[in-house]
Amino acid sequence: MAAVDVTQSRTPDTVTAAGRDALNAFAEPSLLEQVDQFMVDLVRGMPATPARDAALYHLGTGGHRMRARLALASGANRLSARDNIAAAAACELLHNASLVHDDISDGDEYRRDRPTVRAIHGDDVALCAGDLLLTSAFRAATRVADAATARSLADFMAEHAGRVIGGQSVELGQKYSTVPRRLRDYLRATRDKTAPLIELSLNVGITTPAPARYSPALSRGIAEAIGLAYQILDDMDDLREMTCAMDSARLHPLHAWRHHQPPGRAGDHDRIRRRCLRHVDAALGRAERLSAQLPAPLSDDVFHLIERLADKARRVARTTPPVQKG
Repeated sequence: MAAVDVTQSRTPDTVTAAGRDALNAFAEPSLLEQVDQFMVDLVRGMPATPARDAALYHLGTGGHRMRARLALASGANRLSARDNIAAAAACELLHNASLVHDDISDGDEYRRDRPTVRAIHGDDVALCAGDLLLTSAFRAATRVADAATARSLADFMAEHAGRVIGGQSVELGQKYSTVPRRLRDYLRATRDKTAPLIELSLNVGITTPAPARYSPALSRGIAEAIGLAYQILDDMDDLREMTCAMDSARLHPLHAWRHHQPPGRAGDHDRIRRRCLRHVDAALGRAERLSAQLPAPLSDDVFHLIERLADKARRVARTTPPVQKG
């Protein structure tokens, strides 16, 4: 794998500026606020239960709303404003359901600098809250007025959610395994647990009966590249708290750290870290090349997302300390 300098900006300033302009024009705060309000109203309309209160708490913790932004850009000039907001809310609710469930699996106490649902309400209520967000996502899809679009969106949602569930189960199924996993197992699990819900947002614009401007295959290629980069960077966040070689031995069998070790050099932690970052950069480069085939404003929003991940990679390259041998 050729080394690429992640300390340099990936995209020209004009592209980054275009991405920001598109974000303002087609996913401006007022539209995102409407998506947020749509989600809250939908969940609040459910009977008052601990699960509903926990789900509302989670939605109130914020987040980048990246999937909603991509969905709004994908549906621009294809769906009515009301249908576009409902479709974006469906994508975002599905994503947030996966986060609540993921926090249970990982035992996480904080997300978005706030206590997780499970930390406040316990795992059992958190499981119910995640389920409630999941069902609310499909209810949001029913709010799309055009019947053919709503049906196509719901079908996409079921397919993509199923792939996420499958990918997560592959990882969880290997949690306590002592059998070394192959690189292809790692790549499949990594793509499947992250990419499908990005792909779903990219596909909102091709759920309408009108002729599609790009193919689902293009959406999948872009989403898998972005998802792989995102997941490697997410795994590298775990390394900040590693202080000795013993810590790396406790990492998950499908953790990025394990699958970027040079043969016979498992103790060369700094080199492993560099290999992780080169893989991130290669994935983002692939996503950037494919995204050039998307129509505006979606292409600009995707470029903006790629640049944001590249910025994180540059920060990781500067700040993640090598693991100390112990």
